[in-house]
Amino acid sequence: MITLRRLTSADWNTARDLSVAENQREFVGTLDEILAAAEPSHHFHVIERDNEPVGFFNIDTGYGQWFEMAEPGELGLRSFLIDQRFQGQGLGKLTSQALAPYLRQHYSEYPAIVLTVNFRNPGAYHLYQLAGFKDGGDVYYGGAAGPQHVMRLRLNS
Repeated sequence: MITLRRLTSADWNTARDLSVAENQREFVGTLDEILAAAEPSHHFHVIERDNEPVGFFNIDTGYGQWFEMAEPGELGLRSFLIDQRFQGQGLGKLTSQALAPYLRQHYSEYPAIVLTVNFRNPGAYHLYQLAGFKDGGDVYYGGAAGPQHVMRLRLNS
């Protein structure tokens, strides 16, 4: 069973053990880099399977203020990862199915959540589609790893 929850300070050391394969780091980075760059607007979350951490994501409540592809007040989904030890087990798909209900429950005051996904990362693009994110055709060119699709999930009507 997949569970999503806010990361607590007690979880930080465990979260640091999560990682992605070397060829995925350009898209996500490392947990040490992500946690070191923490801002007050970053809400870190852990993905668990049967109480074992298997992944991580960051909800950025300030995303709409900093990135032109987002409207003011929209959230950003950043640093989504499934640990390399657990990839290929269907956890990305299970998490994508749990993500929209979780976000609607915990972030219902926000109109939408936006993310960017690299053109060279079709697996992630597909998982975000499964989660209900829609590609409106916009492209973000500001990423260090090249052009990215802009995808959006409405959280309330």
